Amino acid sequence: MQNTIKSTLMQKETAVKAGLLAAMMIFITACGETYIEEHQNAYTAQDVVPLVLGVDGPTTVYQTETRDYSVTYNRAGSSWEWSVTGAELQGISSDSRTATVYFPSKPAGGAAYISVTETTSGGVVSPEKVVEVNVASFCQFDINNFIGAYDCDEAGYPQSPYSVNFTIHPTLANTIVNDNFWDWAAEGAVIFYTLSGDFLEEVTVPRQDFEFGDGYVGWVEGSGTYDGCDHTMTMEYTVFYAGDEYITYHDFTPATKGTTYIITRKKSKEFFNR
Repeated sequence: MQNTIKSTLMQKETAVKAGLLAAMMIFITACGETYIEEHQNAYTAQDVVPLVLGVDGPTTVYQTETRDYSVTYNRAGSSWEWSVTGAELQGISSDSRTATVYFPSKPAGGAAYISVTETTSGGVVSPEKVVEVNVASFCQFDINNFIGAYDCDEAGYPQSPYSVNFTIHPTLANTIVNDNFWDWAAEGAVIFYTLSGDFLEEVTVPRQDFEFGDGYVGWVEGSGTYDGCDHTMTMEYTVFYAGDEYITYHDFTPATKGTTYIITRKKSKEFFNR
C-alpha cells in the first residue's frame, strides 16, 4: 500500500515539473526578444558615429625629412582618408591607418597640416582631425658652402668685423680651417672646426694649441651651431692666453651683421693696455 502511494506521489511531482516547464516555454515564446537582444538586432553599421581618436607622429620636423603618421586605434571595417597642406603625401599603408609625409621645404608660416577622417563600414564619415607640424629650416650639408672669405663679428672687439678665410681640412671629414682666429694669429697658426653634418647642425672646436700674434702659445676650445641654409656659424670659445681664460663669441657670415654679446676682457695687451 505504501509503495502504491509513493508511486502516485512521484507521478504527480513529475507532472507538476513538466507543467511548469511547459508554462515557462510558453511564457518565453510570448515575451519574444530581450531588451538587449532587440536593440542589438536593430543596430546597424550606419548607426556608428566615428571620431578620429588620435594620431601618432612628430609635431616638429626638419625640412627634407620624411615621417610617418598613424591613427592610434583600429575599428573593424573602417578606412581612413589623409591629406596634407604645406608638405607632400608620399603614400598610405594598405590598411589606410598610416600616412607617409615628406617635408621638402619650410612652408609659409613655418607649419604644415596633416588631416585625416574615418569612414565606417556603413559609410559614415567622421569630422576631420588636423595635426599641426612645425617645420624647421634645414638644408643638406655641403662643406663647400663654408669655405672661402668670411666676416667674423667678434663681440667687444672694435676692429670687428674682420676678414677670415676658411679652407677644407686636408684629412678630417666635415672640418674647416680658420687662418685668422682672434684676428691675432702667428704666421701659419690655424684653428679647425668640425661641423656635424646632420639635423643638429652643431660645430665643435676641440681643444687645440694655438700660437698668438706675439708668439705666446696657449689653447682654444669651443662649440656652436651652423645654419646649412644661410651658411653662417655662431661660436663660443674659451681662449687661454698669457695665463688667463677669455670667453669669446664669434658670428661668421658672408655678410656683416651686428652682435648682441657683451664681454669685458680684452685680448691684446698692447692694443688694450692690459
